[in-house]
Amino acid sequence: MPFFNREKDIKELKTVLSGEPNLVYFVYGPINSGKTALLMKVFEELPEKYVVFYINFRGLDVERVEDLMRVLFDVEYGKGKEATKEIVKELLKEGGKLLRKAKGIPIPEKVFDYLFESKKKTEDAFRYLENLFGEIVDSDKRPVLVIDELQIIRKVINATGQVVLDRLFNFMVRLTKETHLCHCLCVTSDCLFIEDVYSNARLEGRAKYFLVDDLKKEEAFKVYEAFGFENKELLWEYIGGKVGDMVMLFEDKKQGYNEKQAVERMLKNEIKRLEWIRLKILRGKENKEEIWKFLRIFKEKKELLLRSEMEKDFEKLLFWIEQNILFYNPVDGSVKPQSHLIYRAIMEVI
Repeated sequence: MPFFNREKDIKELKTVLSGEPNLVYFVYGPINSGKTALLMKVFEELPEKYVVFYINFRGLDVERVEDLMRVLFDVEYGKGKEATKEIVKELLKEGGKLLRKAKGIPIPEKVFDYLFESKKKTEDAFRYLENLFGEIVDSDKRPVLVIDELQIIRKVINATGQVVLDRLFNFMVRLTKETHLCHCLCVTSDCLFIEDVYSNARLEGRAKYFLVDDLKKEEAFKVYEAFGFENKELLWEYIGGKVGDMVMLFEDKKQGYNEKQAVERMLKNEIKRLEWIRLKILRGKENKEEIWKFLRIFKEKKELLLRSEMEKDFEKLLFWIEQNILFYNPVDGSVKPQSHLIYRAIMEVI
């Protein structure tokens, strides 16, 4: 996929990673804005001293602590509890790029078995990770822990009934703010989740936001050219700077659709999605037509609004954010449609 005009973002992320770990970073932005692609580009260009552990929860079923363990770790069978140093040597011998394709963080079989038997699974797992990252630092390397689509595990709880996420973030604070062992990046498009975690895990002064937004017009046009698109003004009116929509358009063109046919087809799909949501609203036990009418505010006030302007209608706003129709930016409190295509769909159906 073409990768243009993210130089500023790439430079800023490299600057973050070049220093001593001090903060947990939330890499956030609208759906399909290119967050993961940006990170992969940065990792490809990092010096060999970086050891990147990338965990993606997308599409995974994580409901219990045991499920979380299976996702986080890649068991090294036949190795005992004393094998951590051996694992680190093997990792460094293979080189950092291999780690980006790894299924999880390497762990000796007997350590993994012990974690499942332990009554303090999360604490013991975090202790192992801290030791592993410490060994990597002692080898004059710098570990980077990346967790993508972290909101998927928001309902995971441990045996005591406390949310695991709070402990996970407190652990990442220890890795960054306290011990400075490992850079920690959390990637998500669910900004209500970020706000919830931020308050519950007491991350004030310990975490920072990094926005990866849709491309501006000039930047988008350059990517259009890289894809071989011709009618740039038409495409801007339909899909704007949404990288994910550009990829979808490119795939539709390969199937024989011209650009106008493809974007109209994409718009029709978004309209159908909105109409389906409306049908679900109206089939509820109570008439919730007012939730549907809430979207009219975007027709009257254009695209960008502030949450403070809509506090009286917060429940309605929350509904549309949870449906991934609206994107909420927790830094400036702004709200906008998740994409230009969705904005056009709203204009069509409201």
